Amino acid sequence: MSEAAARPSGGLTRALVWAVAHAVNDGYPTLYLALLPLLMSRWHFSLGQAGLLAGLSALTTQALQPLLGSWSDRLGGPWFIVGGLAAGSVGSALGLAWSPSYAVFAGTLMLAGLGNAAFHPHMAALVRQSAPGREGRQTGIWMVSGMIGHALAPLAAVAALRWGGQLGVAALALPGLAAAALLLGSARAVPRRPRRPDPSTSPWAAAWTRGRAFFLMVVLRNLGTASLLTLLPILWHDRGGGLSATGALLTVVYGAGTVGNLLGGALSDRLGSRVVLAGSLALATVSAAGWALAHGGLVFWVLVALWGFSVNGAGAVMLVYGQGLFPGREGMASGLTLGWGNTVGALGAWGVGELAQSRGVPVAMMAAAVCLAAAIGPALRVMGRSRGPDGLVPPAG
Repeated sequence: MSEAAARPSGGLTRALVWAVAHAVNDGYPTLYLALLPLLMSRWHFSLGQAGLLAGLSALTTQALQPLLGSWSDRLGGPWFIVGGLAAGSVGSALGLAWSPSYAVFAGTLMLAGLGNAAFHPHMAALVRQSAPGREGRQTGIWMVSGMIGHALAPLAAVAALRWGGQLGVAALALPGLAAAALLLGSARAVPRRPRRPDPSTSPWAAAWTRGRAFFLMVVLRNLGTASLLTLLPILWHDRGGGLSATGALLTVVYGAGTVGNLLGGALSDRLGSRVVLAGSLALATVSAAGWALAHGGLVFWVLVALWGFSVNGAGAVMLVYGQGLFPGREGMASGLTLGWGNTVGALGAWGVGELAQSRGVPVAMMAAAVCLAAAIGPALRVMGRSRGPDGLVPPAG
């Protein structure tokens, strides 16, 4: 009997620890969203600056992921994920609690994003390597844990502020520190595996020659998503919604996204990436346009939930495909997929915020929905060829 068979609970325990750590980690970058109307009132900044926060955060949270992912491919070890989780939790919570101005808060978001950038590529690579032949399903399950963190973060931020004020918000750093300590033992048990990338492959050139349509799709999808997530609490506040309901609304988005992510990863293994990706983008476009025009009530909440479900349905498909672009460089590939595409998309939210400032929030939301629709074409091109033996469409080139 193998050692793995003799200790069947070991893999389950490790997967549970990874899931908890991912949920806690992914809650921190979105803590501020539920409090965004309050921050705008306190520091008197514009809708364009509200959109800029997403872009500034992405400069470190996302843009540096390829670099840190490439570094983790070479060095391995637990410190990228453990140290990243600890740094991100402290920076996010303390920055939200005690920043005296918009500029200081934006700076703390960027500093905390360095921790997030260190955590994600290495963890995503480990998850994919742990389930050969079931990459879509396994990655979808892991990403669901991150969506749970997104879903709980707005409620946690509002509750902490109401019950403990600034000190209560600062105390939200504690779950991250506890999860980092828990993760340390699990991460140390993961052996370093030598990675031997193809020396003939230039990863940066390949990102352009093999993945142009893929990265265009990622950028358009994330431009629409980041813009709509930023504008949603502002729209709700403009229509008379309260702070507690804003947190609940964002929780609905992320809760529905949890189901979509899990279902999308499993369906991609059965139906193929093309159906899942194009279908999710089409449904997200229609639902986003619907809730941009709706004025409240049950229909509005249902459309918001439908948007959260559909826009996240392709998350696992995109991550697994991105990792498949660069065999042996999974950490860097995860950083490119989750990093650069997300960064450009999030920076575009600044422009959509400026549009909201000049033409109104509903108009800006419709523009963001158009971005989601525009991503369908590149998605069909990327995923339109026959599937490979691993369930993925072979990269071009």
